[in-house]
Amino acid sequence: MTYRVLSDHFGKIKNRLIEYSKHFDIADHGDIKGYGREALVQEFLLTHLPDQLEYLTGEILDEDDNRSGQVDIILQSKLHPKIPLLGNIHLTFVDSVIAVVEVKSNLTTQHLVAALDQFKRLKALKRSVKLEMGPLAAKLNAIPCIIFAFKGPKKETLIESINKYAKKNKINLNDFCPDMVVVLDSDYYICKNDGWQFPVIPIHGAYFRDWGGLPHENLVGLYNYLNNLIQSYLAANPRIEIRKYFDKSILSKAKDT
Repeated sequence: MTYRVLSDHFGKIKNRLIEYSKHFDIADHGDIKGYGREALVQEFLLTHLPDQLEYLTGEILDEDDNRSGQVDIILQSKLHPKIPLLGNIHLTFVDSVIAVVEVKSNLTTQHLVAALDQFKRLKALKRSVKLEMGPLAAKLNAIPCIIFAFKGPKKETLIESINKYAKKNKINLNDFCPDMVVVLDSDYYICKNDGWQFPVIPIHGAYFRDWGGLPHENLVGLYNYLNNLIQSYLAANPRIEIRKYFDKSILSKAKDT
């Protein structure tokens, strides 16, 4: 079968990533997450997205000193300052972040819950940047959060698990829900019904959109979504107010002895 040029290209990139994932079975358990992260960064993000970005690991900090906890991949503008801790581990200003990606070799129920807990903290961070993409798309006030899984559950099972998390924790979907989930070897992705990937379906309760294209093209969804976010962020050209991170720097004073 003959495909269009970009369809063929992204199919080959997908197959390359799947080949990398086969090494997870022979890796030490503690190294699997690092392998998955590096495969996604080196074989896809770094080679396909604009050069104005860098890909960090670490925590995100807001002006009230709220922290996100460890994040696998932080997409940050190269034009903004960094706070290195050790190697590629950084603290990142919340308004420097374009998006975050949690990488899973296999998206089990346990791993999904951990990612949703993480996204709940991320969505709660105080952020000034608002990403916009025309009048028909929702304004994004919180950090866009993505799960990228090499293996994972069926689409229906994934959506059911996300809704169960909301019900169990008595929390609104907008307060924790991933903006996109890609399950590479299951040939699908889902995204919010917010206009950033597909036109909004004006149906009550239609929170997610799913993609029904060619099986080898599900990586294209991540490519398109990230490029939309990047273009919006660069157009906004946000300023980082570093001074806010130093207001009232002394949090408490030691008592006299």
